[in-house]
Order: sequence, then C-alpha cells, then structure tokens
Amino acid sequence: MYLNKPQLIHLFLRKIPYIVICVVGFVMCIQCTNKQVAQLNFPKNRWYQSNILSLDFETTAANESHAIELQLSYIHGFQFSEMPFELYITSPLHQIEKIPFTIHLFDENNNELGDCVGDYCDIKFIISEKYQFNSPGKYKIKILNIFKHDYLPNVMSASVLVQ
Repeated sequence: MYLNKPQLIHLFLRKIPYIVICVVGFVMCIQCTNKQVAQLNFPKNRWYQSNILSLDFETTAANESHAIELQLSYIHGFQFSEMPFELYITSPLHQIEKIPFTIHLFDENNNELGDCVGDYCDIKFIISEKYQFNSPGKYKIKILNIFKHDYLPNVMSASVLVQ
C-alpha cells in the first residue's frame, strides 16, 4: 500500500503530539536524574596543568548528599601507576574546600584497573560518595591535574559528574 503526499502529511500531523510528548518525557527523565557533568577533551592527549576541569553546580536543599566522580579516558599502557589531582569546591558563600586525591591505574599485581577495549581505557573514580553541600545555591567545582611534569600524558578526556 502506497500513500500519496497529502496522506503522508496527514499521518505525520497526527503523530506530532506523540512525538512532542516523547521528547518532553525524555527531557524530564534526564532532568530527574539530577546529574550534572562537565567534560574536557585534550588535544594531542595531553592534560596540561593549565587545563582546569570546571563545573558550576546548583543545589536547592541544604545538607543534601551527592556523589562526585571523575571519569577519565586514557591510552592503555600508561607509563605511570597513579595520577594526582586536587578537587576544589567553592560554596555560595565563597568558601573554598580543597580535597587532594590520587587515581591508581594498576592493582597490586600490576593489572590495569580501567575498563579497556583495545588501546583505549576508561576509569571511574568516586572522589566523594556522599559529599554534603551545606547550603542551597551555586557551587563551583574544579579539578586540577597536579602531575609533577608539564602535562599528564596519554589522557584523551576527563569528566566530572555530580549526582
């Protein structure tokens, strides 16, 4: 059965409300997860110390707990066993909290901890599982690479996730 042009237009116009409802529902589902993400991609796979991963995060309730996670994509066979970072959280009252942390890439048997496919690996590191944002408002979250050299090599991208 073939439909002519007017029949196709009529059929399409009848489907528009369903399409709109689906799109609105999808957007609402994304917003209901309460995830906020910022990502940096690194040219030439080099994370320079001047590249700061930054996320503006807003919370509406006091003493709300959130997980803060760093996700990295890097090249398999990383020549260092760990990556040092610092997390800075600036509150709506402009108070700054510093949280140093280190991501270990290998276990005690020298096995890769990242999820690798071919030459590409992803690793997720929970910086804080239940961080308490003490007051409602806008927070600024920054992650700095404090590697002892000019840049952290073989890192393709980094994301900070707050949920």
